[in-house]
Amino acid sequence: MRASQILGASLVSASLALLVACGAPPRPGGGGDDDDGPDAAVTGNEDNCSDAAKLIYVVDSNNTLSKFDPVQKAFNDLGRLSCPASFGATPFSMGIDRNATAWVLYSSGELFQVDTTSLACQKSPWSAQNGLAQFGMGFSTNAAGGTEDTLFVAGGAIGPVSATSKLARLDINSFTAQTVGTIQGNPELTGTGSAELWGFFPDRSGSKVAQLDKATGNAVRTFPLNQLAGDPTAWAFAFHGGSFYIFLAKDLETFTTVYQLDAATGQIMDSRPTNNRTIVGAGVSTCAPVVIGKPQH
Repeated sequence: MRASQILGASLVSASLALLVACGAPPRPGGGGDDDDGPDAAVTGNEDNCSDAAKLIYVVDSNNTLSKFDPVQKAFNDLGRLSCPASFGATPFSMGIDRNATAWVLYSSGELFQVDTTSLACQKSPWSAQNGLAQFGMGFSTNAAGGTEDTLFVAGGAIGPVSATSKLARLDINSFTAQTVGTIQGNPELTGTGSAELWGFFPDRSGSKVAQLDKATGNAVRTFPLNQLAGDPTAWAFAFHGGSFYIFLAKDLETFTTVYQLDAATGQIMDSRPTNNRTIVGAGVSTCAPVVIGKPQH
């Protein structure tokens, strides 16, 4: 769900000429033959979930936290975050847990818990481990239809991006990270209630969406998105109700465009410019519906 942007995307693009990723600086990003998307036979996880936990949330580079309505493609601003991050740090990525708590990573590598109702912000004990300081993130259930999930992160050190990222599990109780593997590119992640983990990999030569093996990081299936090729400056990613939602600004685009992909085929179903938002993080909990055609909440 990290919708992502790279730390200091504009500064990095100027100096690195064209690699960008999630958060504030830039990051770079196969084609698969499977045509099945997230398991359409598994129903959305609704037990013990509030309506608020079934929504998509996004955060802008200016600290604005918003709800995103995937049906109307509309945003409802909740307010501006005031997390006590280091001077000059901005939101980099975001995940949402089953309590509708936002986990917001800043470009400084600081991780905060944010109440999506009051916007109260609490700094977590997390500090960079295993070279993980800036990363995309997403929760995925441990079993299809289950109520327990794990936060997955993918990224690396603060600063210029590399061609690869580390995929890891981040334990939000002990705040320790366990490396799963190395993956090509710098993805934003989203999980599902059907225990899948997906990544959006922006890239100047050809972007893609891929399902990742949670034990190795290997691509299970891949949807090429050559039409979204370009130098990314800000991106985020979320799954909801049978569709992927990509929030992307690239090349000379000033603001984010929202792309809706059919999760079964990888085909772009809709695209809408936001005109006034630079979205750097997106999150949806594993309470969100996973069945294609299931009513949105």
